[in-house]
Amino acid sequence: MRRLLLLALALLLAAAAPAAAHLTPNSEVRLDFARDRVVAEVVIPLGELGYAMGRPIPPRAGPAPPGVADYLRPRISARVPDGRPWTTTVRDLRIVDDGAAPDLVAHVELVPAPGASMRRFDLSYSAVIDRVRNHFALVLVRTDYEGGQLSETPRLLGGLQWDARTLRVDRGAESAWRGFASAIGLGMRHIAEGHDHLLFLMALLLPAPLIARDGRWRDYGGLRFTLGRLLRVVTAFTLGHSVTLIGGAFLGWRLPAQPVEVMIAISILVSALHAARPLFAGREPVVAAGFGLIHGLAFATVIGHFGLDPWQKAQSILGFNLGIELVQLAVVAAVMPELTVMARTRSYPAIRTVAAAFCAIAAIAWIFERTLGVDNLIGRLIDTGLAHGPWLFGLLIAATALTVLADRLRKVAPASG
Repeated sequence: MRRLLLLALALLLAAAAPAAAHLTPNSEVRLDFARDRVVAEVVIPLGELGYAMGRPIPPRAGPAPPGVADYLRPRISARVPDGRPWTTTVRDLRIVDDGAAPDLVAHVELVPAPGASMRRFDLSYSAVIDRVRNHFALVLVRTDYEGGQLSETPRLLGGLQWDARTLRVDRGAESAWRGFASAIGLGMRHIAEGHDHLLFLMALLLPAPLIARDGRWRDYGGLRFTLGRLLRVVTAFTLGHSVTLIGGAFLGWRLPAQPVEVMIAISILVSALHAARPLFAGREPVVAAGFGLIHGLAFATVIGHFGLDPWQKAQSILGFNLGIELVQLAVVAAVMPELTVMARTRSYPAIRTVAAAFCAIAAIAWIFERTLGVDNLIGRLIDTGLAHGPWLFGLLIAATALTVLADRLRKVAPASG
């Protein structure tokens, strides 16, 4: 284990490379639907904006200079299909530089006319596109809880250009159930694609069937013992991440993203070391709950940035948590029968050590990646491998069959001799 960790450390230092920055080639209008208004986040490349305004804009990150709001205000509006105007308020204009090219980011509140539906309107937009013919403004829906759009990936509605500056937005009938179902799906996707969360769970599962004695993992504890430990660990992790998920969404609990992601990687490393040698035998639920608090802070950033009202947030948190639990239970149900079978064989200590070493190497790769802000070869390879869940599950089944076969052959050999 020690040699593998040192090897991973050396490879990480050799393979580190700067991470790529984000680039916004065209303007974007990202719509968030609340109960009584639509909030449009407008993103415009600063160079294009300066050309359209007839004067360069200093690319200094911070509040936008005077005159930008006056330029944008008459160039974005909404109307009921019968022609009645919505109320438009431009606020929070900032220059943002992500390292590739600076953008103007503005938030525009669109409040429907009295008695009008906020789900069907004509959006008019002409910033930059009224001067630059080859410039596009992409209109996307980022959040529409009642329409079932609750995703980290916005959905494209259409594009605007110099000769097409109005887009009919029609989101159809509202349905709270569609939003709840979308939150469940979001939770399932987030945990299924969140390799670090799943690897943390896997590291905790590795020693679950075993009894610790004299500083080592020893004998198989039996089915009832294993199920009891699993229930306590999974429940504790759920309670931990639920607390900070609710606190982050409702109370604004926040930590910078980087230390949270680093601590998640550290939680995997600690759990991997525990899988190799018992560090906190019998206290796994306490550790799972503590690390669950950290993982919940990462979950909270998913729900927190959608701009939902309190009731929608409550429903989303419930659905999001339900989605997480469904995937966790599916992983436990898929993996634990094989681990329980292998735990009864002589080969399991070696298999557990190799699996724990893999988790530790992945954790170290992510710690370096997230601490230094650089990409690395090991991290990319591990992410690529973990993305092939069905193949890994098939490999686990094959390993279980080979382990049982080898154990039986080992028992038969002395008898035949």
